[in-house]
Amino acid sequence: MYRKLRLVEEGSKHILLIAFALLSLIPIFWMLATSFKDPQEVFAGHLFWSNAFNLDGYLQVFREIPFSVWAWNSTVVGVLQTLGQLIVGVAAAFAFAHYRFPGRDALFFFVLITMMIPPQVTMVPTYMIVGELGWLNSFTGVIVPHLASGYAIFLLRQSFMTVPRELGDAAVIDGCSPFGTMWHVYLRLSMSAISALTVILFVGNWNDFHWPLLVLSDKSMQTLPVAFVQFREEESLEWVPTMAVATLSMLPILLLYLAAQKNFIEGFKNSGLKG
Repeated sequence: MYRKLRLVEEGSKHILLIAFALLSLIPIFWMLATSFKDPQEVFAGHLFWSNAFNLDGYLQVFREIPFSVWAWNSTVVGVLQTLGQLIVGVAAAFAFAHYRFPGRDALFFFVLITMMIPPQVTMVPTYMIVGELGWLNSFTGVIVPHLASGYAIFLLRQSFMTVPRELGDAAVIDGCSPFGTMWHVYLRLSMSAISALTVILFVGNWNDFHWPLLVLSDKSMQTLPVAFVQFREEESLEWVPTMAVATLSMLPILLLYLAAQKNFIEGFKNSGLKG
């Protein structure tokens, strides 16, 4: 009897999770279907498929906007910004996890506070600083202000705290420098968390819209998310090419997640919340 109840309970959980998963996929299915429709079919036809397979939306994207240039700009910004956030995050997390120094906990609390501040609050002063430095309309102005990520520091610090301190002390006794200890001990034992964090940071940087739109005025330097507004008229939106851009923009993220799926899940499982 208990076994049957257990099976019913587990089955109900799986059905509920599958239902929520399908519900969350509805916008993606609609986006993909709309990108292959005729403009008059977008709201008049079926929600998820078209009577005719139409590539005009994708042809319009490559014909009317510099898609390849903006995709390259997004790649450069996404890769460099993610790499910088990882370097800063690893160094800061190593200091918080490995060393004992006055004010360490207060400083880490300050890092946590930065995660609670909405980016809109700091956008204007950051823009003014970037302007004073002469970084407007440059990739430097897009990348540098966001190299310190509180979320990256927090997640990596929690992962490093799960590494036995004795291993770090043993590396120091064996003659390892601070960089060697960080590289050979902490990083090697936290690769799953770093892989998961890399995916999260890259997705956020790739999809960032407001800051590149604010900083980059030259059309040839704009990033791919800006392409979403290129097919908007005063009173309407061209849904087919807009959804084609959205589909093409999603592909790199999807491929990255599929490639790092195992490490992505493993990273969150092992990162822990050790204080």
